[in-house]
Amino acid sequence: MFNFIHLVTGGSFGIGRATALAFAAQGATVVIADWEDGSETLDLIKKNGGTGIFIQCDVSNVEQVNHLMDTIEKNYGRLDFAINNAGIEGHSSPIDSCTLENWHHVLNVNLTGTFLCMKVKFQ
Repeated sequence: MFNFIHLVTGGSFGIGRATALAFAAQGATVVIADWEDGSETLDLIKKNGGTGIFIQCDVSNVEQVNHLMDTIEKNYGRLDFAINNAGIEGHSSPIDSCTLENWHHVLNVNLTGTFLCMKVKFQ
């Protein structure tokens, strides 16, 4: 069986964790990327016989995404799949009280983060 290398952004909890665990259960090597600590997800993967690494990364930061992709390349030589799951809700509020800072933060993580993870991979 071919060992695919999967990147799961936002893989520390929730849907990202479930996705990482599901891919690992099928034999994939999983790279967990998150701005929060992903060691618990990685421990669960390893406890169930899987392999992978955790790389702390804010996907809205191009330097951190560059480091993420460089680390994947250094460790595995390739990346087969990217599950761009990282996302935030921001502060929920009516439009008249939503700050521009909150708006930009949500867009930077949810949209720009996916763009950066795909763009850096293909440069």
